[in-house]
Amino acid sequence: MRNIILIFLEMIVCYISMLILYKKYKTDGLYAYGIIATFISCIMSLKQIDIMGISISIGFASTISIIIAGNLITQKRGPEELKTYLSLILITALTSCCFLNLSGLAESSQYNEIANKSYDSIFKYNLRVYIALIVSTISSTYLSSKIYFLLKRLQNNIILSNIFSIIIIELLDNILFVLIAYLFEYEVVNLILCIILRYMIKTIIGILGTIPICIANKTV
Repeated sequence: MRNIILIFLEMIVCYISMLILYKKYKTDGLYAYGIIATFISCIMSLKQIDIMGISISIGFASTISIIIAGNLITQKRGPEELKTYLSLILITALTSCCFLNLSGLAESSQYNEIANKSYDSIFKYNLRVYIALIVSTISSTYLSSKIYFLLKRLQNNIILSNIFSIIIIELLDNILFVLIAYLFEYEVVNLILCIILRYMIKTIIGILGTIPICIANKTV
């Protein structure tokens, strides 16, 4: 129960932060938020929790909020601006990966040795998770924005556009992430359960992301 509460609180913090940056800096604030959320997601994805006996990487809200911000950018500036947003996400993810790995290679001090060894081992044993996060986030953000823009043109309804784009794209997002991160490490049953659990959690968070999208559209 505590893990579910913390995931809910993470979602609130993410969406409020996104709205604050948008209100202050408009679409440029969404670019800034994307950078911040990407770095946070890269760190949080390395932490795992147990849900129904299945180990799952956290950072659900921070990763889905990247997609929500991408949908907003597409709506406000058009799909051509998505390339800039995706470039920022990719550069942030790769840069953070490089620096955190380099710091892990540095010779550790004997002071607080246990903490230093724990830090050094983070990327040694979680590189697949990191790669999975980058690939799934970039792919899902790109495709979600395309679907969102297409649905909005057909229906002119931002609520339905976001809901349907999230429902569709999160299936691909979680399949990609789980297969890249855990294939040959989890049993087939656990892989399927992991995909289902992640899909359920992230889809709910993504659908609730319709709220900040509606608020942003009412912001002058």
